[in-house]
Amino acid sequence: MVMLHSAIRILILLALPLTAQAQQSRWVVEDKNGNVEVFAEFDPGMAEVWQNVNDVAHELRELLAVEPNGKPIQIILFRDQGSYLRFLANTIPQSRQRKAIFYRNGDVYQVYAYRSRTLITDLRHEVTHAILHQHLPFLPLWIDEGLAEYLEEPDFSRSDSSRTKSARWKARVGWSPSLQALENIPNAESMDADDYRDSWAMTCLLLNESDGSRQALRDYLAVIHQGEAPGPFSKFQKTADSAVFSRANSYFRKMPIRLSLDSSQ
Repeated sequence: MVMLHSAIRILILLALPLTAQAQQSRWVVEDKNGNVEVFAEFDPGMAEVWQNVNDVAHELRELLAVEPNGKPIQIILFRDQGSYLRFLANTIPQSRQRKAIFYRNGDVYQVYAYRSRTLITDLRHEVTHAILHQHLPFLPLWIDEGLAEYLEEPDFSRSDSSRTKSARWKARVGWSPSLQALENIPNAESMDADDYRDSWAMTCLLLNESDGSRQALRDYLAVIHQGEAPGPFSKFQKTADSAVFSRANSYFRKMPIRLSLDSSQ
């Protein structure tokens, strides 16, 4: 089974006929850092690429004790949309509507993207999925998407991002995400923009409202990592113990975002 993600994650049963290694002559840049390899048709600025890949891995480890398992992660970058589609469209038709895709091909976790003004954001998002799926045998869709949406922005920009400001405004006129609604999303294909926003907002709440709320999510993922099925997050005992949802409205009205290295309230 393979796993794809961009705006929507898709499960399909197929394998790419061409791998990055099989197409070595086309790559202007080939680089490797630990278990992560980059193949690019242009120079994407490798210092920036590695900084952001490492930042995502660091935050997942520090926030949630989620780490890569050492299996290969390949990042394959194309010079433009046309090159990207020629490489992927016949095998992965969904790439025609997406700027970046996470693809699990056996034990190789692949991220495909093309050069654009949002390339770094796209890479952060898809690399988050790659690391999550290396560490965890499964996870709820809203957590998968929520964490990818959260980590696609560098930590220093989250407090003042347009969507954080929008969420604060919406909360003041009565909006707040519903965990029950998120847990009832039947599949990735049915997710809309509001579902992505609410998954992101719920992740913000859990990671930033209190040490207890963050620990509840951390412990929930630890149970999954051990191969157990903890049930819905809303029924998880440590979620109840944290009492986070009794303070949710107050949080969303102000929506403070802690820096990843800030363990204080």
